[in-house]
Amino acid sequence: MPLKIHRLLSLLAFVLALIGGVLLVVSALGGLGRLSLSSLAINGLVFLFGLGAILGGWLIYTGIRKLGGIITLFAGVILFVLTGGAGTSVLLIIVAGVLGLVAAEMKPWWAFWR
Repeated sequence: MPLKIHRLLSLLAFVLALIGGVLLVVSALGGLGRLSLSSLAINGLVFLFGLGAILGGWLIYTGIRKLGGIITLFAGVILFVLTGGAGTSVLLIIVAGVLGLVAAEMKPWWAFWR
């Protein structure tokens, strides 16, 4: 069975969300050496939204593409605000969310004339 384009986009979105989420989770766990309350709260939120991005990527891959794309894109935007800029991992998560939403709206080529 050939790989369909929406399935390929879903796989790419999952891989990007997984890489970005793992990078964020590792960086959040690495920043636990500082003991101020605000840095612990921000690292905890980054950790949770990193896990949320991984979950969203998994939803995109398993077929619940629209919900997974929305969750991943939402997590990417919140992480963009929390981390104070566009790091590589945040950009990977935002691109994964957009690819998930694009994959959710893909139609077969013959469906455009209906």
